[in-house]
Amino acid sequence: KMDSAFATCFGPNAAGRQGKGKGKGKGKGKGKGKGKGNNKTCPTFAEIMEWVEEEYAEEGCVLAEIGWIDAEGNENNATIMEDLATLDPALTAEITEEKIAMCVEEAIAEFSEDPMIKKCEGKYTQEEEETLENIFMHIVNYKCFTGTFDDACKGFVKATYVEPLLMELYPEY
Repeated sequence: KMDSAFATCFGPNAAGRQGKGKGKGKGKGKGKGKGKGNNKTCPTFAEIMEWVEEEYAEEGCVLAEIGWIDAEGNENNATIMEDLATLDPALTAEITEEKIAMCVEEAIAEFSEDPMIKKCEGKYTQEEEETLENIFMHIVNYKCFTGTFDDACKGFVKATYVEPLLMELYPEY
């Protein structure tokens, strides 16, 4: 499923490319309009939308290709749950709604304290603000899910493979 998605999104030689971006440094910027330099003015709605499309085009393509989101960017929970069910239960047990929700709460609190957000409050139409809030929530939920998933994978590999190997190699520990 992933190989097909990567071939569609990145070309036929992209198999095995999972986790490799364009090399522009993942995680740069956060929230609405970041990554545009230290502008003292609020970015326009169009600038924010352009940044979001540019920043998340690759992830959006892959998620759509594997069926995790629809054309509007809404999650397809049935497909996500089906795919997660194919993984080891010890791994998926660590991917909880509580952990994701806590991450989302923290991200919202951090975002709401951003001086640029406070400065730009009220600079957009109500429709634009609703659109930006919806996009922000999609991004935050996505980032919190992937962060929780990454942590669960690291913990699973450590507990399942690394620690038993270390115990075998160094029984005195």
